[in-house]
Parts: sequence; structure tokens; C-alpha cells
Amino acid sequence: MAVDMKNVVKPFQWRRNFRIKGQAVTLRPANEDDAAELAQRLAKVVEEQVYLDQTPDKKPNKEDERAEIRKIQDNGGMYTVVEVDGKISGVALLIRGSEGVSHHTAKFRTWLVPGYRGTGLGKKLMEYTIEWASRKGIEKINLDVWSSNNRAIQLYKKYGFRLEGRRRRQAILKGKYVDEIFMSRFL
Repeated sequence: MAVDMKNVVKPFQWRRNFRIKGQAVTLRPANEDDAAELAQRLAKVVEEQVYLDQTPDKKPNKEDERAEIRKIQDNGGMYTVVEVDGKISGVALLIRGSEGVSHHTAKFRTWLVPGYRGTGLGKKLMEYTIEWASRKGIEKINLDVWSSNNRAIQLYKKYGFRLEGRRRRQAILKGKYVDEIFMSRFL
């Protein structure tokens, strides 16, 4: 009897290697040894004061990142790093809801350091995240994004996220008010 390969479910590849624009890229689960580099790279994103709800006076540190990795993974969530030519260039996180209440949902967080946005890494992280979530029984992915981040909003829409709400004038970025947009995708 022949096996129809279209219907065969392939095992989830926790570690994925590929090339983008000639550079070696790896998506893999974070580990606590990544904490120092993660804190350093995240600080660059925080300094921009454009994408995250953090201020430069509260820069991430190694201990906080190590605790965050452990907490997310211990709660059944996903903390994935993207390495480009061996250096961490961004992350994708799924933070699961409370056990017994909203554990079937997860909040999506992501960031890429300057120089790696618009390269296709966001698409790869989104595909990885959605597949990971569906394999882990997550039924709904939630996220929030600043209204000024059009590139991210278009990416989320492309991958099936829909508007759920908006907080008007929620933040001031670079001297201008921006809305906080809430989006979700059911799996």
C-alpha cells in the first residue's frame, strides 16, 4: 500500500537552519546560556524607543533574561532565538495563559535588532511560531502592536491575525501619540 505523502505529518523541527541573503540563519529554543547576549541585543531594540513598551532606563540584564527564559519554558511556552551567522538577532515568544483558565491561549512577542528587519526573518519566525503553537495545543495567539509599526501589522494580517481592539493614544513614541492595537489568530 502506497503512503500519500501529502497527508503525512512531519515531526516538528525544533532547530531550523536556512540561508537568507547569503547568511546562515538558525531558529532554535533559547537556553539560559543565551541570557547575556539576549540582554545585550534587546537593549539595542529598547534604545530605539519605537517598538517595545520599555524605556532605556530599565535595560534588560542577564539575570532577568535567564529568569524569563526559564519562566516561559516552564509554563509550556516558547522562547525561540534567531541567530544570523552565529549571533542572536531576534526572538519570538509565546507566553501561555494561566493553567486551568487561559492556558489554551498564548501572547506573542517578537523583536529583531536593527539591520535584520525587512529581510524575511519575521516571516520565518511567524511560520515557526504558528506551527509550534498548533503542535502544542494552543488554540489562540494574541498580540499587541503599536499603530505606527505598519510593517509588523501587515505581516500579522498576512498570517491570519485579525483586529480585536484598540487603545487610542496609548503611548508617546518619538513625540507622537500612537494607538495600541490588539490582534489575534485562532488555530
